[in-house]
Amino acid sequence: MRKIAVATLISLLLLMSCGESEPDQDETLQGVEEVRTVLLVLVDSIGIEMGDSLYVMGAVEGLVYAPDGNIAVLDCSRSCIRIYSPSGEYLRQISKKGNGPGELQDAAFLSISEDGYIFMAGEGSEILGLHQFDYVTGEWLGSEPSFGSPPTCIEGAEGSSYVRKDLTFDTSTGEPQILISISKYEYGSEEPITVYIEDTTPFNPSDMAGLIDLLWYGYDIAADFNGNVCIAPRSTEEALVMIYGPDGNEINRLEMDLEPVLRTEEELEIEKYILEAKAAIMGDDFPELEPDPYKPLIRGVEIDGEGNIWVLRGGPAVPTFDVFDFAGNQLFTAVVAGNPLDGSSWRFFIDSHGILAYAEDPACGYQKLYMLELQ
Repeated sequence: MRKIAVATLISLLLLMSCGESEPDQDETLQGVEEVRTVLLVLVDSIGIEMGDSLYVMGAVEGLVYAPDGNIAVLDCSRSCIRIYSPSGEYLRQISKKGNGPGELQDAAFLSISEDGYIFMAGEGSEILGLHQFDYVTGEWLGSEPSFGSPPTCIEGAEGSSYVRKDLTFDTSTGEPQILISISKYEYGSEEPITVYIEDTTPFNPSDMAGLIDLLWYGYDIAADFNGNVCIAPRSTEEALVMIYGPDGNEINRLEMDLEPVLRTEEELEIEKYILEAKAAIMGDDFPELEPDPYKPLIRGVEIDGEGNIWVLRGGPAVPTFDVFDFAGNQLFTAVVAGNPLDGSSWRFFIDSHGILAYAEDPACGYQKLYMLELQ
């Protein structure tokens, strides 16, 4: 079978061709039947526009709680991981910008396993691939070349394991296709220990926005330290979350009744900006990207410390979660208080330590990290 990395494909294609607003009431609670609605309130933040450079965020491309409860932030523009205390105090830095061993250029998808192994993908250590560090010591543990598009959507899991999505371009059938796999790996292993999804999608050379979206998103993934994994296809046609147990078998599915929502002109511009920024991180420039006019039905999934599944709806402009137990019972709906203008670009990380968020396209003009909790 002949396979070409997706990042190489993108180059070949060039030759082939912080305010407030009122939420939309219809969008905010679509598809929910008589469930309790609670507010997610901001309790603290990290990040300033100007001043101490340790608190000025450049381009956040990853945000997680470390196993000890500290906050780890991947700043792509500075090519480093910054560690802050739960109260927002700067503690230390891991890696730096450069081409030498353990140094980074463009990296994303920060994750930390239960045992404190850091995994991220992108360019660094003179290669494009997967990069690994020790959270406690900050030591570089090595990098694995990908020979093209690195793994994406990486999530830290139990022990020294992590879950990742891989894309490969396949021409063996005569019709170009993109092979998609989502699997769990152990630190140091070259082969997956569990394969959750193996799928294909036709390659459409005229839809570069769709390809970049598939590279960076495509599927939203959550993993906890008990071996459970949730996967939600980022689709405009179905609102589905697949739930897998520690043995890798699917144990349940959440099928939500959500209606597609058209993006406004402003939201289309924001989405185009985000996709262009992602393309720039990959080293490509696509000025004519045309985002899908419809929002994905689901644009995030997380697992909290109590084993509940948080499903972020794609439709509402105000971040809105439907929260379920593993049996599929909806427990409540959570809506971010304050109706942030940039809420449609918020990304979240939720685990036993709490709830973190940041805006990919901040309304205030600079990035901040938000700590939230249920009111």
